[in-house]
Amino acid sequence: MEFKLGFKRDLGQQEFVPDALPYAVVGGAWEGSFDASPSLYTALNHIVPTSLQLKLLFLRVWTQQAGGAKFSIIQTNPTAIGATGTIEAYPVRGSVPQGVRDYPMLEASGEVVLRGSLVDPIHVLEGSVDFNVRLLPTPATGSRYGIVWWGVEKKQKR
Repeated sequence: MEFKLGFKRDLGQQEFVPDALPYAVVGGAWEGSFDASPSLYTALNHIVPTSLQLKLLFLRVWTQQAGGAKFSIIQTNPTAIGATGTIEAYPVRGSVPQGVRDYPMLEASGEVVLRGSLVDPIHVLEGSVDFNVRLLPTPATGSRYGIVWWGVEKKQKR
């Protein structure tokens, strides 16, 4: 029996990698509505375990609000043990800086869908990752908002 495994060039790692999903597939989903306009609401949080990197492969944000919504993906790199709860993200050993990674924005009701691949992910993240929503300008009672994401966590190459 012969087994063939395809390889693709990973531009971030500057090497050839197997054309398969590595280790763990992770993700999250959130749907909600607001009665008041929060300055910033953290809808989802994901802790990337120590020595792993999250390759974000799919992101969908949507709203029914006519005025739209501004979403953000923020990475924080914990600087002390125990800063993230039960799953430890400290220390962040890679070179991904903390801060805002993206601002998917909807100027009116609708959705944005972003797709990546193992070779060309939407983002590479470490540490603690927040998926936030900020309403524009004032929420209509009953308007729904949502975030869906998934990706893979993989050991980084040294």
